[in-house]
Amino acid sequence: MAALTEAQLRICAHACITRYDRGEGDVATIIGSYVLDEQQRDEVMEIIISKRSDLVPGNVEDSSSVEISNTQPETVKWYSSIFRKKTV
Repeated sequence: MAALTEAQLRICAHACITRYDRGEGDVATIIGSYVLDEQQRDEVMEIIISKRSDLVPGNVEDSSSVEISNTQPETVKWYSSIFRKKTV
């Protein structure tokens, strides 16, 4: 997957916060539903914590065990590849 810009990571973080506020699950599960590598997940989590200090890392499960399958070609727009729903 191509590297994401800071703006793209912020968009993803804000989407995670919105989904959390809507009650779609815990932050780790929500972050795990996006196609992000480990470094990108860490960066998104840092942005989330900076915006919502009530979501401290101790209250968030580790999502690194979530399996990610990226079968879409690189020519797909970044937001299509990140914000698609994962099938379980």
